[in-house]
Amino acid sequence: MPPRVSLLASVSLATFLVALLAATQFRSQPLPPSNRFARNQALTQSVNELEAQNRRLKSQVQSLQASVKTLEDDSAQRSSSAQQANALLDTQKTVVGLLGLHGPGITITLHDGNDPNDPSDHSLGWVVHYQDLQDIVNLLWASGAEAISVNQQRVVPTTSFFYAGVNVLVNNATRLSGPYTITALGDPPSLESGVKDPDQLSELKSRSRIYGLGLSWQRSNSLRVPGYDASFVLRYAQPAG
Repeated sequence: MPPRVSLLASVSLATFLVALLAATQFRSQPLPPSNRFARNQALTQSVNELEAQNRRLKSQVQSLQASVKTLEDDSAQRSSSAQQANALLDTQKTVVGLLGLHGPGITITLHDGNDPNDPSDHSLGWVVHYQDLQDIVNLLWASGAEAISVNQQRVVPTTSFFYAGVNVLVNNATRLSGPYTITALGDPPSLESGVKDPDQLSELKSRSRIYGLGLSWQRSNSLRVPGYDASFVLRYAQPAG
């Protein structure tokens, strides 16, 4: 090989080796301090943002939990108030007779007696009058009855009895005909004691002996009276102004 060619080849090889070494050294060098700082700063900022977002989310969760707790408390209070109102309403319904009831008590049976066919007897003493039903009902109330019905018609504070031809009109709308069954809930001995009292229903008991008018009673441990299903009629009371 000529000396000039040999020299050029040597120079070229040396140049290549120097370039290769420089490139290798450049790739193996660590990042400049300025780049590490920028990366660390970016990571720190990301962490701070995530922590801030996490705090906001926790705050929102706590706020939502507080709202749920408030709603639950309000709901429980309304539910308790509603239960109290329903209990009070049921009590009032019981007082005025709108609810059917059951329990121990007595039943009284009353029916017409025998017509004596005496033209001079104008008393109609053998017929059950509406006053007889009133007297029995009032006696039962006085003897401690808690609920009363006549032929399955509930007797309430506004109940009235009138003549309706040969029948009896009760609760201003319902016609009743004999025989009459009066059901009273309460303490059976107390109710029976009131009916058996010789000073009570004396006129009715006398007619029962004379005309065979039916008057009997019986205790029971399980009786039912229906709820009042007619309208309440107030003839004179007016709303307050």
